[in-house]
Amino acid sequence: MCESTVYSTDNDMIMEDVLSIKIDGENIELIDILGARKDLKGVIVEIDLDKHGIYIKLNE
Repeated sequence: MCESTVYSTDNDMIMEDVLSIKIDGENIELIDILGARKDLKGVIVEIDLDKHGIYIKLNE
């Protein structure tokens, strides 16, 4: 499988084993392999396909 781990730009892990990311403006919805959801506000700034890492700058 091709799960990814999502991190903040501060390198804090937000969610592991993410399979789906839905983006609507600044709203980001993450869904993992078990169907758990997490909603965030921010901007994706980097996607590292080699290391399966996604980095989000969170809105404060």
